[in-house]
Amino acid sequence: MKKMSFLLIIAVLLVSSGLRAEVKLGEIFTDHAVLQRGPATAVFGTADAGEAVTVSVAAATASTVADANSRWLLRIDLSGVGPGPHSLTVKGKQNEIILQDILVGQVWLCSGQSNMGFGLKSALGGQDEIAQVSNDRLRTFNVSCIGVPEAATVLKGSGWLQTIPANSSRTAVGYYFARELQRELNEPVGYINSSWGGSSIESWLQPETAARLSADARADWEKILADLAQYPARLEQFQQDVAAWEKQYDRADRESKGMPAEDTWQAANLSKLPGHGAGWLRAVLELSEKDVAGNASFNLRYSGVPGKLYCNGQLVKEHSLATIAATGSTWAGIDKKYLQTGKNIIAYRYFQPAGNFRLNIEVRTAAGVVKPEWEHSMEYTFAAKAEAIKNYPKIAARTVTNKTPTYLYNGMIAPLKPYTLAGVIWYQGETNASKAQWYVEHTEQLVSQWREHFQHSELPFYWCQLANYMAKVDKPSPTCAWADLRGAQTAALRIPHTGQAVLIDVGEAGDIHPLDKETPGQRLAALALNDVYGKARPSRGPQATGAVLANGKIAVSFAHLEGGLVARELPAQYPVKLAEKRLADLKRNAPGGTLEGFAVQGGDDQWQWADAVIAGDQVIVDASKVTAPKALAYGWENNPTCNLYNRAGFPAVPFKILLP
Repeated sequence: MKKMSFLLIIAVLLVSSGLRAEVKLGEIFTDHAVLQRGPATAVFGTADAGEAVTVSVAAATASTVADANSRWLLRIDLSGVGPGPHSLTVKGKQNEIILQDILVGQVWLCSGQSNMGFGLKSALGGQDEIAQVSNDRLRTFNVSCIGVPEAATVLKGSGWLQTIPANSSRTAVGYYFARELQRELNEPVGYINSSWGGSSIESWLQPETAARLSADARADWEKILADLAQYPARLEQFQQDVAAWEKQYDRADRESKGMPAEDTWQAANLSKLPGHGAGWLRAVLELSEKDVAGNASFNLRYSGVPGKLYCNGQLVKEHSLATIAATGSTWAGIDKKYLQTGKNIIAYRYFQPAGNFRLNIEVRTAAGVVKPEWEHSMEYTFAAKAEAIKNYPKIAARTVTNKTPTYLYNGMIAPLKPYTLAGVIWYQGETNASKAQWYVEHTEQLVSQWREHFQHSELPFYWCQLANYMAKVDKPSPTCAWADLRGAQTAALRIPHTGQAVLIDVGEAGDIHPLDKETPGQRLAALALNDVYGKARPSRGPQATGAVLANGKIAVSFAHLEGGLVARELPAQYPVKLAEKRLADLKRNAPGGTLEGFAVQGGDDQWQWADAVIAGDQVIVDASKVTAPKALAYGWENNPTCNLYNRAGFPAVPFKILLP
């Protein structure tokens, strides 16, 4: 019996020792990583509580002990360590980790929405950059798009990669920013891309933000979360309503007999597809071995229509009304197991019992977006009934993940903590254009929280002001959502250690994603090089500091003259959509002066374009077209025509001011 007890004790001890946790690094630490140069660079991970951990990079070494929650963090002095490459060694009691090809330099976080995430290979000149440049000292880490209700502790992402060619599909703005820094600083630059298209600024904020907001902003925040909490009940009611509607009008889907006969197919008009039944779309994709090697994606936008996606006869995904209502889209990844080299047939069977509809279909492969010719055929049709169409239940709306307060902070920023950064660049605001009145306080919270999160009280934070977008106008607009948002971005410059890249001259009227991503990257880099790295240079455009009205003329003074004010020559045409090579003729609104973009508001509250000229370090605006001038604006349109710059080539900051 004693022998059995002794053996049992030995077995328990052996099992217990086998359960000891190995020392691990945070997921941001991988081969090829870039570490921030400095005296206190954070390295962190997990180990057994109380376990001693030692980290070495070149001759630099630091040690710590894991806390009661099995987490450890140490600060290592890399200020005297060369650029590398080095190995990074982590030693615990049970094991040792060695990462290879580690560089020491500058690390920046790139965040925001789709214009930050926009890929280098799709940007203007991006393909040439990819073909001509090979630079192993530029590295990037892509954080996976994940939104969750609670702060994540595990980071999901790509691992550190060379920018070109391996990672040219992500953040062109980040690439050009990093490239400019490296050229000037002559040291490695790493940039972490944590962005999500269409995201709101609220989604990047911490949960405690709501209590710090003004009453109206807090009410809006809480309404979004309340709608999300109530969604399951709304969805259940919606499904019941659809079932009742189908029974009342005898319009439930029928069992499919498969794809229609060959002689029934014709060219599809995606802007007006026939409904009142079930129909099919199909297209042929010719794929190379490279295309097949990577997964593809299939995205139907502007549709609340359920259906089934097939690839080469195999069912890839089914979109029910419930899943469409939950996600707001009909998207599916096409795994490479469904694809084949050469001819591939993509087919989509949809069910739309209540009228015609439109689709915007995007198919993407490893080579980029593919635009095949689509064919259409109806499987069966219901008789059109106006009453049925009128009474068809509406899909229950749900706040999507990338617009839900705190979700992206929790999933994409929280698990980065506390990787040491040199600073942050930010390109966001399109989604918040209808909420400009709260954008300053949201930005103040964002900057404050991220500085606390990354344990850097003066963390540099530079953002892109929204580019010009939408149709040009013949008369000054009384209200402009995008102009108001730009105004809020400018007002947020009251936050210390921030800066703004003005992009009023790089946008496109018909594309919310302008192709020029090099100019934003260069202007952001100018801010960082001047402010952070002490490379004295022009970095900002003229910014109005005051206006004086006298004798029907308004004299406007500016800061950041950088050699003086200039009126840049206006082109004959402006870009509508460069991806489609569409341009439009430019019409001047104030041909009586050398400058465009100025407007004056009279005592009747009406706005009129105003002629303006440069006079030394001031702009003189003719206010004679209005009576009792009360306000002055410059570039205050969604897509203004404006041409005031300084001699360093930076555009003037749009503004609207009341006259004294």
